[in-house]
Amino acid sequence: MYIVFYSTSKVFKAEELLTDSGVSCKVVPTPVQDKAYCGVCVRTQDNKALEVLKNIEFKVIEEA
Repeated sequence: MYIVFYSTSKVFKAEELLTDSGVSCKVVPTPVQDKAYCGVCVRTQDNKALEVLKNIEFKVIEEA
């Protein structure tokens, strides 16, 4: 899944929180259909990420 944010600073904060929580993730370009967000997002397969990031505004895009 892709977790997209409105600002780049939130992407890197999310990456830090996820890594500190043991969630494997990677910062990648935002999928084309959601360019309204910033140009990068977090990609992970771990649903634990949603709980870790519950205090940050984000949108989830499922992978096709």
